[in-house]
Amino acid sequence: MIASVVAVAACSGDGTPKVDSAASQPAVAVMPRPMTPSDSACPRDGTWKRCALEDRVLKSGLAFKPAGDSMTVAYLRVPGVRYKIGLTASMVAFFYADTAAAAKDVTALDRFRLTPRGDTIGAWKSVPSDVIWSGNLVAVLFDASATQIERIRLTITAGAPQPLSDAAKAAKAAADTQTVQKLPSMPAR
Repeated sequence: MIASVVAVAACSGDGTPKVDSAASQPAVAVMPRPMTPSDSACPRDGTWKRCALEDRVLKSGLAFKPAGDSMTVAYLRVPGVRYKIGLTASMVAFFYADTAAAAKDVTALDRFRLTPRGDTIGAWKSVPSDVIWSGNLVAVLFDASATQIERIRLTITAGAPQPLSDAAKAAKAAADTQTVQKLPSMPAR
């Protein structure tokens, strides 16, 4: 019995190796998040930007991602950015410098097909499901369901992110300067 007490006492000394919990954690790959209107790189100036549209549509609950390419149409002065919506739908978004530039292109076109009036062929791969114009953004949807059309239409026609008011700027600055208190690290067991 005395031998077992001595053996236990000898094994429980300070000579036991300690496990560092931080070292035993597997490395986690950090995915960069997309820019949002609250980022300084995505200005809130009252005009549509890619980052603002992507953020707004994602927050509306739709599976929405850039297709990675652009599209040019002969009768529109700016190239369009392609997006995938869900499994089958797609959208092409045309971002103009301002509302007047968008109006100059859009008002001369058929508002349902976004083609020159009298054009029976058009530049689109299929008949658009919907055409949405809001400020400096013109969006053309293809193969979209009624729910997708409604969500995109509500998202875009709500308008581009507006500049922050002085009170909102002050609140944001106060939140940015607050320090975050960290809890003490827990010892490894």
